[in-house]
Amino acid sequence: MLTDFRKRHEEVLEIIIKRYIETAEPISSRFVSRRLGLSSATIRNVMADLEDTGFITHPHTSAGRMPTDKGYRYYIDSLMRIRKLNEGIIKMIDNQYHHAVRSLEDVLEKTSHLISNLTNYVGITLYPGYERIYLDGASHIIEQPEFKDLGKLYHILKYLEAKREILDLLSKDSEKDGLAIHIGKELKNSDLSDCSIVTRSYKVKGKLSGRLGVIGPKRMLYDKVIPTIETLADTVTNILEELIL
Repeated sequence: MLTDFRKRHEEVLEIIIKRYIETAEPISSRFVSRRLGLSSATIRNVMADLEDTGFITHPHTSAGRMPTDKGYRYYIDSLMRIRKLNEGIIKMIDNQYHHAVRSLEDVLEKTSHLISNLTNYVGITLYPGYERIYLDGASHIIEQPEFKDLGKLYHILKYLEAKREILDLLSKDSEKDGLAIHIGKELKNSDLSDCSIVTRSYKVKGKLSGRLGVIGPKRMLYDKVIPTIETLADTVTNILEELIL
């Protein structure tokens, strides 16, 4: 069982991350104190502890706090509760695949498009053999407030155009079965230091064959993205079992 001390720190961290995901604005101690019914002084002390241990930070121009890569990682691994996909969305996904999907290329192209539409991030699918990548929705990057800096935006869009680099990045997870999440500096690429990539493997005849996923800001809706990617990966696996005899 969590101690009261640890539980309070986790509650504060979770509130900061969820609110920052919603607003892209640093979160004040006043906002957190109102949510928890505790004094601002108490919350400021907790936030100072979280900052000292590297879970949150603050921009120089603001007294509010925002999550670090370490904070996001802890949230994903220990605090996040995954949403359940709406049955209507699941039915829509099935319907999309059963219209004009006649080949492997159709499936992967349709998948990257669906990922982009369902998440509002960049959808990516990796071709079996890791020789080709399908990408859809690069314009969604422009919509994110953290990429209003034209310098950051330029480097990210340039990276997305160079599909070979994405191919190399995803190929590193080629032997992993299941979900892989890379946050900010974990990607070891300065162009993507403000991004996260979430991918999941799909299979053909029981063997790992490729990956699909999203590229978006670190401030992405992980609890929505993850079940979406999981569902699409399972769907692609089932469809390819029928297509590839």
